[in-house]
Amino acid sequence: MKQLLPHVTVIDPRSPHHGETVDLLLEDGAITAIGSNLDAKGAEVLEGARGRMVSPGWVDARARCGEPGHEERETYASLAAAGAHGGFTHVAVMPSTSPARDSRPHVEALERATAHLPIELLAVGAVSKNLEGQQLAEMMDMQDAGAVSFSDDQHALNNPHLLQLALQYTADLEVSIQSFAFEKSLCPSGQAHEGPHALRQGMSPIPVLAETLRIQRDLAIHAYAGGNLHLAGISTAEGVALIRAAKAAGQNVTADVAIANLVGSDADIQGFDSTYKLLPPLRSGSDQKALWDGFMDGTLDVVVSDHNPMDTETKDCEWGQAHFGAATIEHAFGWFRHKNASHEALERWVEAVAHVTRSLYNLGECVIKVGMPADLTVFALDGSAEGQHTKGVNVPSWTQNGRAIGTVLGEQITGL
Repeated sequence: MKQLLPHVTVIDPRSPHHGETVDLLLEDGAITAIGSNLDAKGAEVLEGARGRMVSPGWVDARARCGEPGHEERETYASLAAAGAHGGFTHVAVMPSTSPARDSRPHVEALERATAHLPIELLAVGAVSKNLEGQQLAEMMDMQDAGAVSFSDDQHALNNPHLLQLALQYTADLEVSIQSFAFEKSLCPSGQAHEGPHALRQGMSPIPVLAETLRIQRDLAIHAYAGGNLHLAGISTAEGVALIRAAKAAGQNVTADVAIANLVGSDADIQGFDSTYKLLPPLRSGSDQKALWDGFMDGTLDVVVSDHNPMDTETKDCEWGQAHFGAATIEHAFGWFRHKNASHEALERWVEAVAHVTRSLYNLGECVIKVGMPADLTVFALDGSAEGQHTKGVNVPSWTQNGRAIGTVLGEQITGL
């Protein structure tokens, strides 16, 4: 089959066609021609792409799915639909399901259950058995079955010896160990960022120290053990500074920031809307500025949706009883663009979610040039994503200024 994407503008800093407005001809799941006024004879013309932007397919490096165990929150099918609606061709799914994804059969089950979907759901395996932080899971088996990384998600790696062993064990596997930057024991009942808004509303605080203590510990363990450490969920200026200093000293670590922490602040918690009860919490305006600076200069390697859909029972209740998390994957790009509509930020977005994420998960090169696989995101630089595909009830209402139009993954096409 042939498809033609007519008159699209390439946004891909690694492509020889970056900034050009061209036609893209696809055949049998690959890019076969790029140029002006290409002959569309025999091709399906994807008119939904006309006049839009196109980049390599976006990869969301962290999202959650209720399936298995909590299908009322999200199923594989609804997550795939929401991911495609948000412009992602690949979504890395965290192992915090019921049961946890901590063995080869669980990784294989995900692949079997999602092979028919229009985007690819990538398995992140658990570091420890049942996410309990006591005994290493069989990571080599899981990687052999297709796991792209390992994490205990927000259960966190509280045992420093376990993190040391995991880093040493995976050093030769070329996969990362993700550690959530949060020391829960410092604020076991924490509800919101320690600041004036939490104080006025009587919320138990989550101090900056809860993040920096964990980052300092993890960096020290990594300096000793080696391996590939990825620090997840950076939300503070102090956290950015620690990572920047570690990289300047030659330490080979990566880090991410959640889209919510780039676009929201602790001012959003006024009114007790539990949609904005997040972990890491929404921080101060000065933290948000530092996160943007850290993302733009590459200290924070990637931005993630941190998608965490919830049902009414777990979210539509008193703040103190509500679960942490927001359903974010469909609107991440629009929120990002509203906060920073510069061309520099757009290029940084594409570099982060289309290239750095692929490197992080060893997905191979994806550049818009002839001969490369047809793995593309088509998007607009204005408007808002309409409709909702996630089952999550906890979608924030931040303003959008941009939206995904559709995706192409091989011969799977959505939205065009």
